[in-house]
Amino acid sequence: MAMYNNSVHHGNEPHPFDSPYEVMKGLKRDFNELRAAFQAEQQQRAVEVQQLRQEVQVLKDQLQKESHERKTICHQTVQDLTQVRSDQIKSLEEMKVSFASSLHQLNQLLQDEMRDRRAEGSLRDTRESTEKSERQSENAAMKDDIGKHKQVFFGARDDIYQKISNITHDVEMIVTALTKVSVAKGQLDKTSLHCWKYFSGQGALSTS
Repeated sequence: MAMYNNSVHHGNEPHPFDSPYEVMKGLKRDFNELRAAFQAEQQQRAVEVQQLRQEVQVLKDQLQKESHERKTICHQTVQDLTQVRSDQIKSLEEMKVSFASSLHQLNQLLQDEMRDRRAEGSLRDTRESTEKSERQSENAAMKDDIGKHKQVFFGARDDIYQKISNITHDVEMIVTALTKVSVAKGQLDKTSLHCWKYFSGQGALSTS
């Protein structure tokens, strides 16, 4: 520029390179401003990139942590479900065994009840048959006893009738005899008795 200034023509005429030089100065100034702005933007972008990298790292750490936790939860859930399934299968098997045992016991009880009922029915039939036979025998014996008692009763009645008849006859004979005694007593006088004469001193007992 110094060479350019020293080589300018004397006078007030502009140099032909003044205008391009001003343009170049303006461009250089604009370039410097753009470069400064670019550097500031680059620095800002670098800071933002750094912040983004930090945020990404934080997010990656959080994602990894959450993924680990989710894997742990999933693993525990699978274990719990497996345990629950195992417990349910075990409970189901126990229920099956218990049900089968209960069914077997119930069937055994039904068989025993049926056998007892058949035995009880047979025993009842036998007992009823025996009781019927005993009742028939007792009825026959009672009929025989009643027949014998009738015979005894009729024989005793006839005997009583005969005895009553005999007693009546005896009473009639006694009444007749008493009547005769009464008549004889009426005809009897104490004066005609030898014992009365003896006791009264009117006579003596005859010894011959």
